[in-house]
Amino acid sequence: MTAPPAPPGAERILRWIMVGIVIWGSIHALGAWTLNHDARRPVVVLVCVAGFLGFWLTMLAARRRRLNRDIAAAQRSRG
Repeated sequence: MTAPPAPPGAERILRWIMVGIVIWGSIHALGAWTLNHDARRPVVVLVCVAGFLGFWLTMLAARRRRLNRDIAAAQRSRG
């Protein structure tokens, strides 16, 4: 069984959540840098945030492809 398509406005909400995560990560990166001014610390934080968002976007794209494929298969089977 597949998940239903996202409700209207869900992409906009997801975009705002992702912007919030980027801001949150930037604040943590700034805090990591002010601890001892070592540039590697904020880089690690930002790479982790980017990795999380990249994985999330990949999973959303895979879900979208799967839903589109299921919709196309259902339309073909109907006639």
